[in-house]
Amino acid sequence: MDNVIIREYQENDLDAVNRILLNAFEEEKIGFKEDNITEVVAEINNQVVGYLILTKVLNLVKGKYYYLIDYVCVDEEKRGLGIGKKLLDYAEDYARSNNAIYTQLTCSTFRTSAHKLYEKCGYIKRDSILYRKELE
Repeated sequence: MDNVIIREYQENDLDAVNRILLNAFEEEKIGFKEDNITEVVAEINNQVVGYLILTKVLNLVKGKYYYLIDYVCVDEEKRGLGIGKKLLDYAEDYARSNNAIYTQLTCSTFRTSAHKLYEKCGYIKRDSILYRKELE
C-alpha cells in the first residue's frame, strides 16, 4: 500500500488513536510527553489508521540502548494491507538511526495474527514468560 504515510504522533491525532486503541486493546491513551518515548502513526488520506509506541531503554548489562515497541495496532478495516509492517519498519529504522542494538516487543498469546506479522518481519519468539504485578 503505497499511499501510507508513517510519521510521528501529533496532539491532534489523539481521537483517532484512541478509536484504534479502544478497538484493539480496550484502552485509551492519555496525553503525555516523555523524552524517551516516541509515538508513531500510520496515515492514509489524512486519516490515522495505525499506531505504535517506541520506548528507549538502557540495557544496563551491555551499556547500550534498545527500543521497546508497544501497542502496535491498525484500524480494524485496514488490517491485512501491510500497514503494521510499515509501522514496524519505521520503528526499526528509527531505532537504528538512534544507535539502538535491538528492538523488542511482547504480544498476548491470543493475538495470533499479530504473531504472524512479527515473525514475517523477522522477530524471533523467545522462550520466556512475562510476569506482571498490577500496583494500582
